[in-house]
Amino acid sequence: VAYLSHSAYGIGTEIRINNNETYMTGYSAASNTDQSSIPGERGIDDKVTKPYDTPTGYLASTTGNITGIYDMSGGAHEYVAGYSKNIEEKSGFSEDPSTKYPGYFDKYPDDSSWRTTNKRILGDATGEMGPFYNYYEKNGTSYYHNAWYADYSNFVDSTYPWFYRGGLYDDGVLAGQFYFGRNTGGAYSNVSSRLVLAPQ
Repeated sequence: VAYLSHSAYGIGTEIRINNNETYMTGYSAASNTDQSSIPGERGIDDKVTKPYDTPTGYLASTTGNITGIYDMSGGAHEYVAGYSKNIEEKSGFSEDPSTKYPGYFDKYPDDSSWRTTNKRILGDATGEMGPFYNYYEKNGTSYYHNAWYADYSNFVDSTYPWFYRGGLYDDGVLAGQFYFGRNTGGAYSNVSSRLVLAPQ
């Protein structure tokens, strides 16, 4: 979906961040908000964030119109089915899900670390996002950015073995459809997931 959003079949540019700080789905940052660093401007007021069924709201969709997929940038982090070792510790699985549900999970090498994008699986929108750059934002903190819209990029490792995508409502310049980070697999108030139904 991230690749399609970037193509002629999608919006063809970076998806605008959902900066609604109550995690309401389908919102888009108003055009006058500052998303040039982190934290980006966020809130619930109509002057700051616009709903999905407005011209500004469409910019937060993968297609740039109301028929696209929303919340690929900002909102809440979204866990995806990609992980390395130690996944049973906090994720709730009693056994390796790639064994129990073959074909539904991407399993990365056990020696992955937060910079080993060469461990990517072809087509997973991690290693292909390079080259990567580490630089300081206005808040004085250094972040790892990819070359696709300068979205945040951190690979899975043994401590944080699960991938999540998209970024948070206040991630500003870091958020985007090509954002990838890592977490424990545990439950957090700012991490969600996405249900996808596909025809057989």
